[in-house]
Amino acid sequence: MAAPCTKLLRNICIAILLCLILTVILILILAFTVFKPKRPIIAVDSVSLIDLNVSLVSGVDLNLSLMVDLSVENPNKVAFEYSQSTAVVSYRGEEVGEAPIPAGRLSAEGTEKMNLTLTMMANRMLAKSEVFSDVVSGQLPISTFARLSGKVKVIGVFKIHVVASSSCDLTIDITNGSIGDQQCQYRTKL
Repeated sequence: MAAPCTKLLRNICIAILLCLILTVILILILAFTVFKPKRPIIAVDSVSLIDLNVSLVSGVDLNLSLMVDLSVENPNKVAFEYSQSTAVVSYRGEEVGEAPIPAGRLSAEGTEKMNLTLTMMANRMLAKSEVFSDVVSGQLPISTFARLSGKVKVIGVFKIHVVASSSCDLTIDITNGSIGDQQCQYRTKL
């Protein structure tokens, strides 16, 4: 009588083990197909001038503020959590302004709009020798850069590090106070 009972227990153990193996295989298949992490996308929707004051009396006096509207899109089936970051404005390679991007969480397949006000630090710009000739020509070349670094958690177990960034080179037309030529690049990596 002991033999049939042992055989029954062995069959139950084998069935449970096969169910566990199949469950693990199913979770791995889902993790690498349906829940496969995709790269978030930062897009610059618009850049506009909100303040521009230029004076050439006794040298160059320059005050400039930009409004940058960003969209961050999360194409993943799970949330994207990103840490605090900074958007930066550069003039001829010199960082001349910045705005904080607070840490946050973007829901699955969601899009978040961000409005950043970037105020230029005139003293840093005026330290560049090209600023006078740029102001006189009426064309001020600047660059913006924003970067978000965060994690995507697949099935609450696998944490995958993701970085998304956006950079724009643009020209400010000083004569009419508008944004001229604008070229943006978007980069993401897992």
